[in-house]
Amino acid sequence: MDHTKDHCRVTPEGRAIGAQWVRFVEPVIAHLAAQGEPDERCKSCAFRPGTVPNGCLQTMADVTKAVLEQTPFSCHVHRCPDGIPKLCAGWLASQWGAADRPVTPCKWEFSPPDEEEQP
Repeated sequence: MDHTKDHCRVTPEGRAIGAQWVRFVEPVIAHLAAQGEPDERCKSCAFRPGTVPNGCLQTMADVTKAVLEQTPFSCHVHRCPDGIPKLCAGWLASQWGAADRPVTPCKWEFSPPDEEEQP
């Protein structure tokens, strides 16, 4: 199953946290767009309102940890040509100006990867 389309993962708590991260990154995305930079978030980006990842509590916990700890967060969909996951464009927007922000360690671990379906 494509976890970016699994609506049973969406929770009210995940939606509430997701809305706050969208509120945080949208002005950055708009500022970059005004400078001629396209919005490169994928259609199911955790930083895009209304997506399954944006409403998934597990993903939002990982997003929060990645943003606060300034740890790279990978795109759910896109990979670089060499197969390495591409950095999430929403996460990159969240890091704009991060040099002025201290790293804040979180007391929880990142969630384990989803099990890959066997062919």
